[in-house]
This record gives sequence, structure tokens and C-alpha cells, in this order.
Amino acid sequence: MSPDKIYFITAVFLYGVTAFYSVRLWKSGFREKIFPWGLFPVLAFTLHTISILLRGFSLNSCPIQNLFEAGMFIGWTLSLASLFALFVPKLRFLTAFLSPLLFLLGAVSLAPAFDQPPATPLPEWISLHATFSFLAYGAWGIAAASSLMYLIQQRDLKLKNIRALTSTLPPVQKIKQTALYMVLTGVLFLSIGLWYGIRGHHEFTGSWIGNDLKILWALTLWGYFLALWLLSRLSSLRDRTLAWCIIYGFLFTLLTFWPTSALSPTHRQKTQTLLTTPPEKMMEVSGL
Repeated sequence: MSPDKIYFITAVFLYGVTAFYSVRLWKSGFREKIFPWGLFPVLAFTLHTISILLRGFSLNSCPIQNLFEAGMFIGWTLSLASLFALFVPKLRFLTAFLSPLLFLLGAVSLAPAFDQPPATPLPEWISLHATFSFLAYGAWGIAAASSLMYLIQQRDLKLKNIRALTSTLPPVQKIKQTALYMVLTGVLFLSIGLWYGIRGHHEFTGSWIGNDLKILWALTLWGYFLALWLLSRLSSLRDRTLAWCIIYGFLFTLLTFWPTSALSPTHRQKTQTLLTTPPEKMMEVSGL
């Protein structure tokens, strides 16, 4: 087993430990001291970062060339947000709510079939397309965690639960604004990712979209989250409905990401396409 994967497996284990301790944090109303439980997400992020760096150095490119690396990169984005939130008392709930997601995402990414060795380095446009797209999925993951916290906090307030009155959580409206900000951030990131991806797809296939399932899937997600943000600005959705829609949207993203990649002709056969592309064409599309 390669060193990068050993580091990643250890990081996933520590995400699981963080998730376990997060239950205790929740019971205390998020008033536990940052240590010792806060040490686990710090160590997990550090090992996760080392794993990505080792994989990147071994490939001499951004490690986003198969589904394992995709899951690893999305998880790293979420972990970075989790680490930032850890040191901001009013946002520390995000660390607790993201840790189970990081554990599950890491466990799924470790499926042996997902880590297929790349045949050749990817051109620049594919790396940019994938990087911005994964950043978008990470932003929506943060929005989903914030939305879940919003629902719990709102429920406690309605029930006049003392935990909601005495905890260090931010007010429900601030949680809502955090979720909406991350929804918009994800839309902007995916806009850039789609621009690079559709442009590159046209260069290689002569078609802007065609019937490629992965592109249609990404466009659907882009439209869905953009519509949620616009409706929130127009006050056309109740806050509770909006929160559930964000959560469902992110769950749909996670559950369909791998199947749509496997069913997409251009994503599934990316390696063959790169191998059969003349070097001068590859350099032209890569912008070299």
C-alpha cells in the first residue's frame, strides 16, 4: 500500500474519532473546551494534507485523476472548513457536523475500484475543471451542515429547549446566512468548473454538451442551487423548507457523483481519449 493511502486511511479513522466525540460535544451544548477533542480534527487534516501532497508529487500534477482522488480532494475541502470552524467558537458546530460526513466520504472513496492508476497526466483544463467543481461540492457540503444545525437550533427554540438558550451556537439567522453564503459560493465555483469542462469537452468531441450524463448532471446541480439562492432572496421559500432543500441537494450530489461518472462516456473513457489524442492536439487544448 502506498504511503499516501496509509496517511489517508489514518485521517479517515481520526475523522471517525472526531465524529464519536462530537456526540459528547452536542450533549454539552457545544460548550466543551477545544481540547482534547479538538486535537483529532487537527491531526486528521494534517494527515489528509500530507496524503494529497504525496499523491500530487507522485503524479506530478493535481491529484484529481480518478474517483478515489476526487473523494479525497472534496473531503480535504470540507476538512479545511472544519479546521477553520474549530477555532471560531460560534462556528465550532460545523466541525462536529462535518466530521461524520468526512468519515463516510473517506470510507466510500477507499473502495478499491475507485483508485485506478492514471495512464497519463491530465491537460490543464481538466485539472482546472475538476478543482473548481470539487470546491463547489465542498461548499455545498458546508451549506448542508449549516442547514442541519439550523433545523436543530430552530426546533430547540420552538420547544423552548434550555440547550438552545444557553449554548454557544450562533443565532438561527446567522446559521441561515452562513448556509446561503456557501450555496452561492458553490454556484460560483461550479460556474468556473463548468466553463472549463464544457469548453474542453467541445475541443475534444466537437459537441458542447451532447448527451453526456455527467455534464447534464452538473448543469442540473448548478441550476438547482442557483434557484435555491434566488428563491431565498425573493423570500419565496420558508426557512425550514430551504434548509431541507439544501440538505437534500447535497445528499443527491454525494449519492449520484460516482454513478454519473461511471455512466458518462467522456468521464469513463477519459483515459482512452487522452491516450488517442495526438500530442499537438493535447498541447493546443491544454493551452501550451
